[in-house]
Amino acid sequence: MKTFTSVALCVLLAAVSVTAQLSMRELSEITESFRVRFDELVDDKNDFIQLARTLTRAELKGLNEATLENLGNARNDIDDILSDTREAIADAILEPNANEQCLLALVDTVIAEGRRAGEGMSACAADKITIKEGLGDEFRALTNTLQRIATAASEYTLYTFAIHNSFTDPEEHVEWLEENYDNQVEFWDNVARPEAQEDLDNLEINRPALVEENRLCLNAVITSLNAAMNTVRGQINNC
Repeated sequence: MKTFTSVALCVLLAAVSVTAQLSMRELSEITESFRVRFDELVDDKNDFIQLARTLTRAELKGLNEATLENLGNARNDIDDILSDTREAIADAILEPNANEQCLLALVDTVIAEGRRAGEGMSACAADKITIKEGLGDEFRALTNTLQRIATAASEYTLYTFAIHNSFTDPEEHVEWLEENYDNQVEFWDNVARPEAQEDLDNLEINRPALVEENRLCLNAVITSLNAAMNTVRGQINNC
């Protein structure tokens, strides 16, 4: 970009009158200084965008890992509850006067309740998967928008030669650069970056709450299963 700008300025310098209020050499120096300033602004934006992408991946990974841990713990609890009940039924079947048909009916109940608990676990997991995917899409859209803003800023100094007649009014050219640089800084410092940072902060703050919500959902599944198995164990003596 710098080479192309220098060539364009050399062509302009050869054609402009030496009596112009702002010489092409001065315009070249000013434009180059703005190119450097825009590039520095773009570097700052790119650094933040990369940080945002890294933090987003880390937070979503943390949410996924914590959800999987919750699911694993719930699965173990459910297996223990079902195993204890099945063992109690098996022990009862060995009794001399046991009603085998009655006890086998209880086994069917255990199987049905185990299937219901599995469906409950899937529902708890599906809810968090939907949230995680939604957050991923939201932050990808955010960082892609910020990237487009950064890319546009990197092309401003070259773009000015396409929309200004630097022969007749180089001052307007410079004024446009100054105004747009100030606007870029204002927008980045006071709008884009603070809002993006707030979204990142909220993601970090809300992750524990989402994990806890998932844990409570799974606890409700376990509580329901426990109640059903307590009923089954209470009916074993009747068989």
